[in-house]
Amino acid sequence: MDPGGAAPALPDDMLVEILVRLRCSRAAARTGILSRSWRGLWTRLPVHVFRGVALGSIQAALDSIKAEGGPGALLLDISVPEASLSETELSERVPKLLDAAAALLPVELRLAVWENTPFKYVKVVVPRLPRAASVELQGLDLAFADEPGSRQGFPALERLSLTSCRAVLTNLLPRCPRLRVFRLRDDLLVCQHKNIIIRSSSLQELDVESKVPFLHRIDIEAPALKRLAMSFTSSNNIIVLVSVSAPMLDKVSWRCSYSTVSAGLGVSVGLGPWGLLSVRLHTAETNGQLHPRSCLSLFAAAHSSYSFSEGLNLTTEIERHMVTLFSVLELHVQTWGHVFGAFALHILEMDRISTAIQSLKVILLRSEDNEACPPNCDCELPNNNWRSQTISLTNLEKVEIEGFQGEGHEFDFLKLVFRCAQVLKTMSVRLSDEVTASSDDCCKKIHDVFKMYPFVECNVDLSSPGVNMQLP
Repeated sequence: MDPGGAAPALPDDMLVEILVRLRCSRAAARTGILSRSWRGLWTRLPVHVFRGVALGSIQAALDSIKAEGGPGALLLDISVPEASLSETELSERVPKLLDAAAALLPVELRLAVWENTPFKYVKVVVPRLPRAASVELQGLDLAFADEPGSRQGFPALERLSLTSCRAVLTNLLPRCPRLRVFRLRDDLLVCQHKNIIIRSSSLQELDVESKVPFLHRIDIEAPALKRLAMSFTSSNNIIVLVSVSAPMLDKVSWRCSYSTVSAGLGVSVGLGPWGLLSVRLHTAETNGQLHPRSCLSLFAAAHSSYSFSEGLNLTTEIERHMVTLFSVLELHVQTWGHVFGAFALHILEMDRISTAIQSLKVILLRSEDNEACPPNCDCELPNNNWRSQTISLTNLEKVEIEGFQGEGHEFDFLKLVFRCAQVLKTMSVRLSDEVTASSDDCCKKIHDVFKMYPFVECNVDLSSPGVNMQLP
């Protein structure tokens, strides 16, 4: 450069690289006021992000990009401003906005409408997206054109995320022949996905979270599916039909919570005073590595004020959640002063549990305001003398019991487990915080039970951290 001369203009490609680093299409467009060299360059950006931009301005920007004949967008990230227009105006303009976005042939498309607003859905006819490998949509009512070839509207799509969207999944997924990852979030009070029906030969990961208690059916047929995450709520008067066909599954996270019926807790099916709060099935992890065995966790509680649906069966309800093999059972029981033995026995004698579990963990939870168990309470189930029964826990090798208080029925349950688990190798009992004062007496009674089974490695953990009593 000659002294005092004008600085040479930077190449357009370098200017575009500078604009990309702004990470905002509106800011990039404003650089046009700096000099002629910057004007119109923003239309050549491979990435366009529109946040806090009026809907009309977004539409004009997309039209300008198309008119300038810029390269197809690698990413379009659009968030329609909250309360920018009336619901009627949005219903008219958003479909045009989506069409304009599709015309730019994005590889990745994100479009969020109604974010944090009281409105619900904007109906759109989904255009063909031939290059899109990833699509994230929020707040849309998705419909599909019946044009020839429309069933292959997303030939390159590998990742799809729908949040608070309406969509008929049986119409959507056949249009995605290469879909590998599907994420569905239904978190509005308006229930759309009463039936979650998944049919895909390419799908490898499925993540569904539904917070509305009106789900009727879960039907998944995905021969290539490897990872499944499902979280939903079950109504107290609706039986959710579950069918999962996915032979390649190696990681599962399944959770069903039950809707509120009384006392602020969700319970819909029960036995005597006992009812389910939630059921979870998940692949165990150890040091970040997937464990080859899965864990079934049942959360139950007893309370005299609970009411249960007569049309639902506890055994059937639990079995519908066994969507993959498992070998670990965790039983979380909030006793509220009730005897839990008959309820636990009912769970353990289920065919698919008694033959499957190799490890059992029972966690006894008690409230500070435990109510007294009334005389002739259903928790004892007089027609089912659980204390003297024997079942076959054919593969059970390890048992842990936490929250042990030393009550008579707890010792009866301890003896029941020893009697039924013929191949038991280890037994651990952890005392409740409430029995520290009488821990010596409680430990002696436990020790007396343990002596009857010398071939089992047994120990008692006191509630105080770091205190352990190893017993023969």
